Amino acid sequence: MNRLLRAIFPLAILPLSPYVFSADNTSLLNTYSKDTLIESRIVGGDEAVADDWPWIAAYVFPFGTGDTSLVVNNETFDTNPFTYGTGGQANAEIVDCGLGDYTCTEAAGKVCLIERGDINFSLKVNNCESGGGVGAIIYNNEEEGNFIGTLGDGFIGTIPAVAISRDDGLLLLEEIGELASINVSFAQDIVCGGSFIGDKWVITAAHCVEDSTYHSILKMNVGEYDLTDGAENAIDIANVYIHPDYDPNAFNNDIAIVELAESLTVPAVTIATSEVTSQYAIENSTATVAGWGSRIGYEPNEEHIEDFPDILQQVDLQLYTNQECISTLSENVFVDDSDITSNMICAGVPAGGKSSCQGDSGGPLVINTGSGVQQVGIVSFGFGCGAEGYPGVYTRVSEYIDWINNITGGVAIETQFDFGVVLEGESLSESFEVSNNSISTVTLSFETSGSNSITIDSTACNTIAANSSCEIDVTYTPSGSEDLNAEIIISTDNINIPGNNLKLTGIALAESNSIGALVGETDVTWFSGGSNELGWVSNTQEGIESGAITDLQESTLVALVSGTGTFTFEWSVSSEENTALEPTDDDYEPYDALFVYVNDELLDFITGDVDFTEYSIELSGGTNVITWVYSKDLNTSSGDDKGYIRNVDFQVPTDSTDTVTETSNNSSGGGSLMWLTLLIIFGLGIRNILTTK
Repeated sequence: MNRLLRAIFPLAILPLSPYVFSADNTSLLNTYSKDTLIESRIVGGDEAVADDWPWIAAYVFPFGTGDTSLVVNNETFDTNPFTYGTGGQANAEIVDCGLGDYTCTEAAGKVCLIERGDINFSLKVNNCESGGGVGAIIYNNEEEGNFIGTLGDGFIGTIPAVAISRDDGLLLLEEIGELASINVSFAQDIVCGGSFIGDKWVITAAHCVEDSTYHSILKMNVGEYDLTDGAENAIDIANVYIHPDYDPNAFNNDIAIVELAESLTVPAVTIATSEVTSQYAIENSTATVAGWGSRIGYEPNEEHIEDFPDILQQVDLQLYTNQECISTLSENVFVDDSDITSNMICAGVPAGGKSSCQGDSGGPLVINTGSGVQQVGIVSFGFGCGAEGYPGVYTRVSEYIDWINNITGGVAIETQFDFGVVLEGESLSESFEVSNNSISTVTLSFETSGSNSITIDSTACNTIAANSSCEIDVTYTPSGSEDLNAEIIISTDNINIPGNNLKLTGIALAESNSIGALVGETDVTWFSGGSNELGWVSNTQEGIESGAITDLQESTLVALVSGTGTFTFEWSVSSEENTALEPTDDDYEPYDALFVYVNDELLDFITGDVDFTEYSIELSGGTNVITWVYSKDLNTSSGDDKGYIRNVDFQVPTDSTDTVTETSNNSSGGGSLMWLTLLIIFGLGIRNILTTK
């Protein structure tokens, strides 16, 4: 998937981890991109004993599915929860608090009845509570039935609140002084699991947290057991450190460290050493995996049925050596030690029927040693769930003990950052937090490697006290087309306190003076480039074509267009097409396709075999950035494997007053993404949104 597409797909449409495995006789690495990766879940297990897992963590949306009720005079009313609300019960007389736009002075010990309108729901509820109210009922101010509202992720109130329709609200205005009974509870929506390793640190799978979009929405709940209870214990995430060598296509180094916003004193899990892990694998010892993933197994490529429990589940499996794992999997799919690496460990049962599965990703695989329970693996990926002959694959945690210690006890910085597509001569700056997680003050030095286009302003980070943070500013100014692959290296003046590195990537596009003449429009500024600097080139017939990219690469073309007017072009594509799904299906992703964006907003794409068709874009004033990206997925090629552009024209009307960007598409093939609108996370539930292992 190309960078722009990954960045702007709506939350409810783009899965965090679009990985998949099929059981055909092809290379493992050539099977990842065609279907949706199945999140791991416990298959064939039982309910866990809560006291056995005090250190297990749940990566959750803590205000997921809400269960609410309201009873007045033995009559039950239809209610909706407020997201980010507080669970609890209230039994008290009803008081009329109007619009709730002031402290309700008559609310002491009562339930506030409040009309929707004028101010935020959170202020209404807070004004009720500040007056002594014990619960809030907010009724609609419009004749449209009930509504769904949010109190916002900064809500600090402690009383339960429910939403009702206008008609029911008017009825309750006739019941002022009567007893109302409110009940609100939230079932946390599970995304992934994790393991608490002490102080403020949790380890999980990198693919669970690779998209920073969700870090401010989701939380960690350490010691969780029943997802229907305890949402108030979920803790904010302060930082996420993904392993710098994490490969999202091969799942290698699939590990991340999550820093919590506060330290905890609960028990921590012990990580097994390399020697212990290897010995237990050689002996095919019993290992136990736990999580809240779905409980129904299925074969690779078989449609799965979701069955997510609220109670923590566990199942006993058998450890495999890596060679045993490769040998077992090779009976169904070609794998070797480049696929099942030394950073992984496998577990399953020969007959199948027991496994981790979707929703269990990031959770722990543990062994019971003479020194107690120790963690050997992190749930990473698999082929189906519990299928015979398909052991699951886990991150081998022992291989990362030094890295974990360097982050949790050294000077840490974000491990990976992608500048995306940058134009020649353009400067992009980003600020990065540097945290001293040690117990000593250190003096820092910074250097760059791999590029002369990176500059650092570290004046605020020359010296940093223990348990303190500072920021550095990093600027990328490319001078031509390039694949950025640079690194910022942090060193300290204390040999016992390690520094960590930040890897920087990006694609720089060079200005191209020849493209305008080739496509017929010279009054705009053109840029071209891509993976391995493979930009758009002259076509032997007419116009231009994308560069000769290969799997997981992209060829990018940019036009900077100034002024208001109509921008038209003809485009064509000859590529591999996803015919397994319709473009309107939620899980649809094109395989190889030509995309067009305006100002980083995805407008449309064409895929398969599409003849030249005209496309028009109405542009507003100022400078607009039009971007075409021909992007390839991980495997199969088809047709010419190229995108084509010709007959570009920009017409500027003399009396134009347009202020918006519009499009019209006369394409005869491909699928439009204009139907992709941002869906409310609360309505769909995280389980349906974040499909990770």
